[in-house]
Amino acid sequence: MTSKKNKITKISIIVLLFLLLFFSVNYYSVKVELADYKKQSELEIKVLENQLSEILHKYDSLGEESIKNAKRIAQSVDSTSPVNQTADSMAFYANKAKALSAKIAVKNQALVKAKNNVAVSNPVVVNRLSAININAKGVKIYSDLYKSSNSQIQQLRVCYTLQKNEIVKSGAKTLYIQVVNPKNQIISKENSSVENEAGVKLVYSAVSEVNYNKNDTDVCAYVDLIQNKTPKGKYIINVYSEFAKIGSSTFDYK
Repeated sequence: MTSKKNKITKISIIVLLFLLLFFSVNYYSVKVELADYKKQSELEIKVLENQLSEILHKYDSLGEESIKNAKRIAQSVDSTSPVNQTADSMAFYANKAKALSAKIAVKNQALVKAKNNVAVSNPVVVNRLSAININAKGVKIYSDLYKSSNSQIQQLRVCYTLQKNEIVKSGAKTLYIQVVNPKNQIISKENSSVENEAGVKLVYSAVSEVNYNKNDTDVCAYVDLIQNKTPKGKYIINVYSEFAKIGSSTFDYK
């Protein structure tokens, strides 16, 4: 009887080992596939973002051209006038930029979904906010004191999405945007910062108060730039919630 029990126990252990091996190999295979998919998706997203950046640059250039033409041709009704031609071109690039933004959002959502599907077999409870689809765009404010020929941007418009999360409590959330220039300097017009009870200090560029209801929430904020801290190059955009970085992206200022 004892011999029979030992035999059953050995068989059970062998079966369990085979099952463990099977699931381990399967999990590893899925992780490899995810890594390949992630690499390909990030490359495609990068290409789309570059295309979007180029289109937005053309859109800004047309805006400057439109201002110049408007000064030369006041109240023109000719459909072939430079003003109307420029307006048509701006509308074309605006629609194209909207379509590319939608493609980027779809790619990012598919990437997040793929990661979540892999996480099901090894679930990790995420109990904090997550910022996705972070996008930054340079803004110029035209006035009598600011010439349209000036290529310097005065603000950054940073938009992102707080991802849906059933674990995080609903209510008012304070989000901080931190912009780091190519010289590794944090852009903060009034040296704004917050400090927690442990003495940890967070220098930020802009702050947003958001009402979060556990669903995807779109947020936008404007960062005032400092002339002597705005060189051309790659900027890092960080988003913080309760001193924890919840998202990061880059912005190329050309």
